[in-house]
Amino acid sequence: MITKLLPALGAIAAVASFSAPAQAATVVTTNYTGANMNIVPGADGTYSANFGKSGIVKGNFQHIYTFTLPAYLTGSASITTSAVKLKAANDLDLFSVVFNGIALTGTYGGLNEAVFVNDVPIVAGKPNTIVINGMSRGNGSYGAQATFAPVPEPASWAMMIGGFAFVGGALRRRQSVRVAFA
Repeated sequence: MITKLLPALGAIAAVASFSAPAQAATVVTTNYTGANMNIVPGADGTYSANFGKSGIVKGNFQHIYTFTLPAYLTGSASITTSAVKLKAANDLDLFSVVFNGIALTGTYGGLNEAVFVNDVPIVAGKPNTIVINGMSRGNGSYGAQATFAPVPEPASWAMMIGGFAFVGGALRRRQSVRVAFA
């Protein structure tokens, strides 16, 4: 009876040994909400935020930060990593960072990574997202900050352009005085 089970047990062991590497490549996706970001409003309609993660376990990861702000704004963000030694247990590599569909640029890969973006449109009352994809070698971490500032409303732009037109027209109509000498 046992001799009949040996081939079946061998097949199960072979499948298990081949499936282990596939599990190591699995991406762990973690969704965060605005509560995971420390967002502070300013008196002038601006906002600032800090967020990040420490103790990221070994493997690929995806962290998604979702937040909602009450006004149409523009945003900027930067994310940094650091490690004691390249490819050490606490080294973390960023693969991509996308803020509302716009990729952050900067230094990807290496010992200390720094990526950033400016002028990202923030939609009022709707979810805005920052998606971070990377790989930790064991105990990785990253830190991030963002700032948000009001966008001038279309009426403000119209008034400013109208003001320039008015000043231009007034300068053009100004009469020059001729001086005649006897």
